[in-house]
Amino acid sequence: MPSYDARAIANEFIRRNGPHINQMKLQKLVYIAHGWNLAINKAPLIAEKIEAWDGGPVVRKIWNHLRDYGRNASDGLLADPFDSSTPYKAKLSDDEVAIIEHVWKKYGDYSGIELSEMTHEPGTPWSNAYFGGGRNTSLSQDDIQQHFIELALAGRDKAA
Repeated sequence: MPSYDARAIANEFIRRNGPHINQMKLQKLVYIAHGWNLAINKAPLIAEKIEAWDGGPVVRKIWNHLRDYGRNASDGLLADPFDSSTPYKAKLSDDEVAIIEHVWKKYGDYSGIELSEMTHEPGTPWSNAYFGGGRNTSLSQDDIQQHFIELALAGRDKAA
C-alpha cells in the first residue's frame, strides 16, 4: 500500500467535518489514522514524518500549507497552491477508507484539545519523542505502530 501526501489525508477529514475543522484537530486525526493504519494494515498511511511539537504530533507539511496558503480550494480543502481547483486527493484502498471511517467515528466528536491531551499521555509516541529527543523530534514509526497495536489489544480485552 502506498503512503499518501498528508494533505490528501487531511482532506478526507475536512470532507467529513466540513471546512471549519481547526488545525489541531485535523493534525491529530491525520496522526491517529496513520497510527491505526500502521497497526491494522501494517503500512504507513502518510509519507511525511510526524514531529513532536508542544501541542502534540504535527505533520509539518500540513502546518506549513495552512500557514502559507490556508484552505485554498473553494470547498475548504487543501489544494495545489498553483491550481486551487485541484485539491489533494488519495486513491485509497477499501482497507484505508475503513481506517479513516473508523477514526472519524471514534474520534471525530472530540475537540483538537481533547485529542491533543490523548496524545500527551505518558508512554505515547509523542511523549517518548518529545521527552526523549526534544521539541520537533520525529516520532518513531515503530513506536507509533506498537502504540496503536496496544490500543487495539486493550480495546479487545475490554470487549471480552
